[in-house]
Amino acid sequence: MITFLIVLHVIICILLVVAVLLQFGKGAEMGAVMGSGASQAVFSSSAKGNFMTKLTSFLAIGFMVNSIVLTTLKSREAKKSLFDSEAPVAQPLNSDVQDLNKKEQDTTPAPAPAQTETAKESSSPAAETNTKK
Repeated sequence: MITFLIVLHVIICILLVVAVLLQFGKGAEMGAVMGSGASQAVFSSSAKGNFMTKLTSFLAIGFMVNSIVLTTLKSREAKKSLFDSEAPVAQPLNSDVQDLNKKEQDTTPAPAPAQTETAKESSSPAAETNTKK
């Protein structure tokens, strides 16, 4: 469905460009009357203007309606952004860092009490000075 609408959109775009380029400007009718214009065998000057104006209006309305329909269909289809999996460019705020530190502290297991006492005694300089005296 969307592929068909995209192809239709491209066709409408091409036809709209051609219809606009085929229209005469306001001063072109006077040049055609003097004999330097193209032949008017198919359309008269007023009928050609009316036909091309109506065709341009029809194509412009079709272009706008098709654009709205395509936008609506594609927005319903897309539920996530391309940037959802990207890493943030800016540094995290202080509150974000604090939250991460709290989460890390909550997830790390607490050491056993016996291990903490032996670790404190071996690493403290006061314990070393007391044993040397």
